[in-house]
Amino acid sequence: MDPISSMTFTINAKPDSLLKFRPDKKKYEVEVPADCFGALLKLEYEPEFYISIRADKDAGRFGFPELDPEMGDYIAGGEIPYYEYYGGYIVRLDKREACFDQDLDVLITIDAGSSEHGSDHYEIRLHRDSGAETRALFSEGSFYDEEYEINMPYELYVPTKYNPKKKYPLVVGLHGTGEVQEPVSAILKKMDMATVWAEDSENGENECIVLAPQCTVRYDEEDNWTTLSQFIAGHSNSPFWPMPQLTVLWRLIGHIRDEYKIDSDRMYLTGVSSGAFGALVFATEHPDTFAAVVTACGAANPERIKALKGTPVWLFHSSDDPLIVPSYTLDPTLAAMDKAGVSYKLTRYEKGRVFWQSAHFCWELMYKDKKMRKWLFSQKLGAIKKLKKKAGIPAGDRKSGQAINDEINDIAAKAIANAKDTDKY
Repeated sequence: MDPISSMTFTINAKPDSLLKFRPDKKKYEVEVPADCFGALLKLEYEPEFYISIRADKDAGRFGFPELDPEMGDYIAGGEIPYYEYYGGYIVRLDKREACFDQDLDVLITIDAGSSEHGSDHYEIRLHRDSGAETRALFSEGSFYDEEYEINMPYELYVPTKYNPKKKYPLVVGLHGTGEVQEPVSAILKKMDMATVWAEDSENGENECIVLAPQCTVRYDEEDNWTTLSQFIAGHSNSPFWPMPQLTVLWRLIGHIRDEYKIDSDRMYLTGVSSGAFGALVFATEHPDTFAAVVTACGAANPERIKALKGTPVWLFHSSDDPLIVPSYTLDPTLAAMDKAGVSYKLTRYEKGRVFWQSAHFCWELMYKDKKMRKWLFSQKLGAIKKLKKKAGIPAGDRKSGQAINDEINDIAAKAIANAKDTDKY
């Protein structure tokens, strides 16, 4: 008797199983990308068998002093807990910065035992590429702003075959809160936000220059691209005020444009989580500058949304995002965009589609979406936007300021309360 009749092994980036299961096959090898931090193992087996799933690497919320079983933490050789919500076992992969210095290999073992039928043993050898080859395409720099006394580190990719006689599109990517106080290299190690464009460019597709700045702490721990962190802490009445770091970013972009030939009609902006808030605020602060904006799990100021009219936007969000709850953030943003006539595309991932570290991490899917990348590079500043920019005519209504109205403020307050009640990821 074969104890297991079905086995799938999936990651956020790919809905299809990474292995083709056969009852008579006991060993498998799979490869996952550098930004993969977990895989979902699902089994169908005979009820008289006891199933035990283990891995030879620890899985905890790295950086915390102790493992937390309630969060699904486990030690090497210990049983991996079953997640009822996802209907399977999540094999969690180390995401500490140091672990990206080399490839990661994990051995996952599956034991199926029965007092009547004996036992069977299965193995999955998982290999995660460190991504070092792509990261080597970037150079680390730093830009100092005297007015705010802010030193902004950044990672910059310039094509290996850069030709100073031609103009290049510029992609600017804004990271989330998790990278604010980490080394700038973490931006490249923990997400595809910058590296995916460099890979395409080196392969001769969507050739471009990529800028990934870091929003470093200058004033206090609530520093971010916008006042989102201050708002969550109750120290601001709006999550949409631009922080000085966004002004410094604007000046950094000017510096990059002085150093390299940038196509001013093809400047693109993207961001994740608090970086998505930052990207949408930044785009409204500098209307008629970016040819298109792509964000994951963010929100925009309904009072300033008109400034985005004429700028194509593609929004990505998970339906079950526990941190940036869509009903409190995405949905009001969409309603405001509809009212203002802003052109946008929407990808809303179904519940359970993104499973680790939580549904919040939908950018693992977003940046691997080839249709999105092709769409972004097909966008150019239109003739009307270029004429307005040349004449110095701003888009939208700047008199409205940054504050949000009472209705949206109440929605945001509920979102914060909800996020505080959820597990910490």
